[in-house]
Amino acid sequence: MYKLIRFYNQNRKTIFKIILIIVLAIGLLQLINYFIKMKNKEEIDSSNIISTKNNVNSELVSDKSLISGGSVSSTKLKRDTDIINKFVKYCNEGDVNSAYDLLTDECKEEMFSSVEEFNDIYYLRLFGNEKKMYTIENWAGNVYQVRFSGDILSTGNLNNNETNEDYITVVKQNNEDKLNINNYIGRKKDNKTTEYKNIKFTITSIDTYMDYEVYNLTIENNSEDDILLDTNDDNKSVYLLDGRGMKYYFHNSEIIENLLLVRGKLTNELQIKFSNSYSSSRKIETLVFSKLVLNYEDYKENSQEYKFDQVGLRVNI
Repeated sequence: MYKLIRFYNQNRKTIFKIILIIVLAIGLLQLINYFIKMKNKEEIDSSNIISTKNNVNSELVSDKSLISGGSVSSTKLKRDTDIINKFVKYCNEGDVNSAYDLLTDECKEEMFSSVEEFNDIYYLRLFGNEKKMYTIENWAGNVYQVRFSGDILSTGNLNNNETNEDYITVVKQNNEDKLNINNYIGRKKDNKTTEYKNIKFTITSIDTYMDYEVYNLTIENNSEDDILLDTNDDNKSVYLLDGRGMKYYFHNSEIIENLLLVRGKLTNELQIKFSNSYSSSRKIETLVFSKLVLNYEDYKENSQEYKFDQVGLRVNI
């Protein structure tokens, strides 16, 4: 015991220094741990900032395209998801007018000609005056698959678990990001013309949806004879042809014969719908009318024996 006291008295300053160093080291470690925890908390809060602002849960599922599997740049994802989040935020807040203002002109023209139509056809069907949780996933290019489900935390409705989806396309219009919604991908203005035996065919535009396409045509008949674009008795007589030789047929049940008849020296406008599911990589090359009638009077007199051109009319796209 005497030796221990003697040792302490002889080395008192050294012992105090060691104790002080140990205390400072423990304090420094605690301070470092505190800053690490605060940094992690800030990162978590930052990743959830959209959910906090919108008061609803949203999630970007992946940075890869569902179709190609390729990665989407973080810059593109942020720009595209920002406008989609903004649109859903307005819908979740019941601000139908502001949500409608984010749509492109062609989306309004094709899908909802007024705010009232947008409210009745889209907003009430998908949101129904309730907030929705949602996920966003890149489908292909500028197209995103958005899945909506009931926000149980907000509504308190445990049965509110129905899931709906929409394909939303981000489009640059007048240097602003706008949206095509309700499975409408967008419009391509074509204006390509093919001339065939005094007949001028112009594809003015193509409206693309997830499950089909609509071709808008102008047919100028410069001959004296009435022509019939198709006899409309075969749902495979008018079709699109892609670069691999695949055919995509028209919806002949949605066209009446009078629309296919173009009188001599007159011009008709026509819309033709094709079964052609959206693909960003597919290239359609030709629109084929395989039963074009160049003299309608001759056809009426002897329709059973009428000889069609084996090649048919091929309109360049």
